[in-house]
Amino acid sequence: MSFLHNIKKNCPSTTTFIKKLLSIKDDNITFPTYTDALSEEEVHGVPSKVFSGLLSYPENPYCCPKCGVVGSVIKHTPKASLIQMIPYQNVPTYIRLYKQRYRCKDCDHTFSATTKIVDENCYLSNALKFAILNDLKEKCSMTDIANRYFVSTKTVERILKSYTYEVNPYTYQLPECLLVDEFKGTKDCHTKLCFIFSDGETGKIIDILNDRRNFAIKDYFLRFSLENRRRVKYVVMDMNASYPYAIKEIFPNVSVG
Repeated sequence: MSFLHNIKKNCPSTTTFIKKLLSIKDDNITFPTYTDALSEEEVHGVPSKVFSGLLSYPENPYCCPKCGVVGSVIKHTPKASLIQMIPYQNVPTYIRLYKQRYRCKDCDHTFSATTKIVDENCYLSNALKFAILNDLKEKCSMTDIANRYFVSTKTVERILKSYTYEVNPYTYQLPECLLVDEFKGTKDCHTKLCFIFSDGETGKIIDILNDRRNFAIKDYFLRFSLENRRRVKYVVMDMNASYPYAIKEIFPNVSVG
C-alpha cells in the first residue's frame, strides 16, 4: 500500500526524463521519484528494466459512461498492468502502469483510465508494435525481429496479420479519413522519427515510412493517382506544424484536424 502511495506522488523531473526516454506523449501518465520509478526485475525469466508510473485523469470523469449520471464518478483502487516497450540499450523494458480505476456511485459500474500508448487488453505498447512493423519491411527474418524485441515469433506474425493490408499500397483505395503520426524509429530510419499513417475508420495501419521529412512524404503519396488522393477528405494529426502544408499539396480536398 505504501508503494502505491508513492506511485501517486508525481515527480515532475523524473516524469519528464522517463517520458523522453520512452517517447511517451500522454500527459495523464506520471512517475514518482527515480528510486520508486525504476527497478530491475526478471520478467519471463529475463533480466529487465521496469518503470512504474500512474495513469490518471486530472479530474474525475464528468459522468458515468454506462448510466450517464453526472457527478457520480469517484476514484477507485488503481490496477497495475505490465506493458512491454521498445528495448532500451538492448535490455527488455516495461512500464508497470497503475491505471486509475473509477466507480459510479449510482450504478456501481467501474472503469479504468485509458491511454493511446497501448491498446485495450493488450500488453505490447503501440510503439513496440510499430517498431516491429517497421522492421518487417526490411530483409530480415521474423525470428531475428522477435529476438531483437524480446517477443515470440508468433507475436511478430500476429502483428503483421493484424495491422497491415496485403495489397499493393499504391493501388490501395485510400480512406476518406487518414490518421497520421510519428514515432521514434530504429537505427535504419533516415531520421530520428518515422512517419506512420492509418485508416481513420478501421484503425488499420496502411504503411510506415522510414523518413518523416516533407519531401519523402510527398514522394510517397504522389505515387497514388490524383483520383485516389481526392478521396481523402480528412487528415488527423498531432505533429510538426510544417505537415499541413505538405498534406494540402498531396490531398486537394483535405481538411486537416
